[in-house]
Amino acid sequence: MTRTGLNDLISLLNDRRLCLPAFDIAGGQVDFLSGVLAACENARSPALLLVYAPAETYGDLKTCAAVVRALTARASLPVVLHLDHGRDEQAVVEALAAGFDSVMYDGSDLPLDENIRRTKALAELAHARGVAIEGEVGRIGAEQEDGLGTHALTDPDEAARFVRETGVDVLAPAVGNAHGFYKAPPRLQFDLVERIAAAAGVPLSLHGGTGIPLEDVRRAGELGMRKMNVATGLHKAFADALRQAATAEERFSWRAGMKAASAAVTEMAGDYLRRLGLEGLV
Repeated sequence: MTRTGLNDLISLLNDRRLCLPAFDIAGGQVDFLSGVLAACENARSPALLLVYAPAETYGDLKTCAAVVRALTARASLPVVLHLDHGRDEQAVVEALAAGFDSVMYDGSDLPLDENIRRTKALAELAHARGVAIEGEVGRIGAEQEDGLGTHALTDPDEAARFVRETGVDVLAPAVGNAHGFYKAPPRLQFDLVERIAAAAGVPLSLHGGTGIPLEDVRRAGELGMRKMNVATGLHKAFADALRQAATAEERFSWRAGMKAASAAVTEMAGDYLRRLGLEGLV
């Protein structure tokens, strides 16, 4: 295993103008994590692993990081463990102390000045440890939204100011994307992606990857998106496979169920990697 940084992964992607799926690992659940790692190994792709800060992890962030280290000890790929949507300073501080390779602070619900102030302080803390940090400006849609409300979209001028004053390494903008399942087919605003990328001058992160057509993701990669978060679809695939295994057998074996659920994650994650052109990157 090669533990590396988010900026190092992005440097691999820049020349090819690719967008790397960042896969949620269900707080460190072993079978789920194993499914993601198998997909990355099969595809010879870097493994960018997300831990969603507001969700319950297996123990705490320190325990989660230890589980990831144990399961990736023999991996032959670059691995980045990333804190996703740290909405308070404590979560970011705990992730840094636990040895996460990159972090995100999400102050997008705050007024812009306050978001900048808090993100800047955490960026200084992260950079002092040699860790990249992602920030968010604008409001990415929530579960069951379509992401197209004009109040939610990121303003390129605000994005430029945010990056300039905070020093973040990666920016998560609202460009027609939303978390969770979409109530209507998502329509990324490609002109806005291009304007934000030019104004901000840093790699962009596409949140709400489940349900976005992958041809749109590839186009966004051409314009500066370098990572795309995938969580909801993987969780559904895992749960559906486990449920099917449980109802298919008169005497249910939890080992067989978890194996089937892990395989479903591997299949879906592998499909993302293949269709987004990440095979053989490392």
